[in-house]
Amino acid sequence: MNSLSNSEASPPSPEEFWHTQPEADLLLKLETTSKGLSKQEAQLRLNTHGPNQLPQAEPPAWWTIAIRQFQSPFVYILAAAAIASLAIGEFIDAGFIIGVLCLNATIGGIQEWRAEQSAQALQKLLQICATVERDGQVYEIDAEQVVPGDIVWLESGNRVPADLRLLLTHGLEIDESLLTGESLPVLKKSEWIGEGSVPVADRLNMGYAGSIVIRGRARGIVIATGLRTEIGSLAKAMMATGQGKPPLIIRMERFSQALAWFVMVAIFVVGALGILFQGYGILDMFMFSVALAVAVIPEGLPVALTVALAIGTKRMAERGVIVRRLAAVEGLGSCTMIASDKTGTLTCNELTVKEILLPDGLMYQVSGQGFAPNGKILFNEHSVNVINEVEGLESLITAAVLCNEADLHAHNGEWSHRGDPTDIALLSLGQKIKVGQEHMLENYPQVNQIPFEPEYQ
Repeated sequence: MNSLSNSEASPPSPEEFWHTQPEADLLLKLETTSKGLSKQEAQLRLNTHGPNQLPQAEPPAWWTIAIRQFQSPFVYILAAAAIASLAIGEFIDAGFIIGVLCLNATIGGIQEWRAEQSAQALQKLLQICATVERDGQVYEIDAEQVVPGDIVWLESGNRVPADLRLLLTHGLEIDESLLTGESLPVLKKSEWIGEGSVPVADRLNMGYAGSIVIRGRARGIVIATGLRTEIGSLAKAMMATGQGKPPLIIRMERFSQALAWFVMVAIFVVGALGILFQGYGILDMFMFSVALAVAVIPEGLPVALTVALAIGTKRMAERGVIVRRLAAVEGLGSCTMIASDKTGTLTCNELTVKEILLPDGLMYQVSGQGFAPNGKILFNEHSVNVINEVEGLESLITAAVLCNEADLHAHNGEWSHRGDPTDIALLSLGQKIKVGQEHMLENYPQVNQIPFEPEYQ
């Protein structure tokens, strides 16, 4: 079924109170139907509203990176010294200074070029897909092609591709820590209708771009894409603030200015003393002053700095951190305080079952840390055979593994996971006593599912 064709309508904005409107009004306002847009209408809206992505700077060309290596006040002073050396016939000194400048630009340029290539490759790996309904059929497309009015389906593990008004939910819980900083997932309800003044974090019938579905399923209608999403508003605010200069650049600019003033004062004083008190000619003192200025400038300093920063960049890369600008390494090292969100930044957002209390009052400890199932069940610091020695413990862990919507499995020697951190921690507990979910589901197949609701607590 085709939707209405007025794709020239102004794009929706996140300021509109979509969470206060019933489904019928949403479909009318967004000019779509319950079966989604037609393919033709979706293409028209894509042309009108643009791709569903945040603005990304074009990767710099190699010659741009090369030129950037010479954009430094200290480099300007060295260039002036090279010209002065040529003027007085000191070709060896001039060649040395030019060689230093070229070596410095080569080292810095190669490091920044490699960092840009790594960042671009990483960006391609992070592209996500979206499941949309168009013409009554379900398709999987690139998230960049999602447009306002699209009907989107969500399930566990999906990243929400755009800002959505949820039309149907089944036990849906979404991790919105990217926007709110809250580590616990939010239980969403499509039937919830709020007032206009409700904060973004409390809108239970909305899903926001960039957040992650922890468990459950849902169907929603796209109300904003790209920069018009809530995360897009944050991106615009960040772009408006601009970028400050790294501490190293600021200090080098101050040093270059101080050095330039010192050289000029030294030339004037030495020249005046030679002419007035020693009787030297003006031309002789000019040549001597220029030679003095060239000697004062530390030609090897740029190379020493670049090599040190390149080593720091390499060490950061070994720890999985891409540094695009060499000076950023020194900026990180100059930090005296870091104000950071805890969840997922200072911590891994991984839970671990540490103790098990049975009805008979006995307390069992669980060793290991994080989601990787490396550990044992202990009682009084002694390993316990759960299957043969402890009545009820195996049944408890089996129930925790079966009543679980998460996923934890080994891949190429690494443990990958998806779902709610609590569920993943319970799966890890099962793996520690060799109770795997896939094997258990073969013996206990799932016949039905009751989505989590507060009334079931």
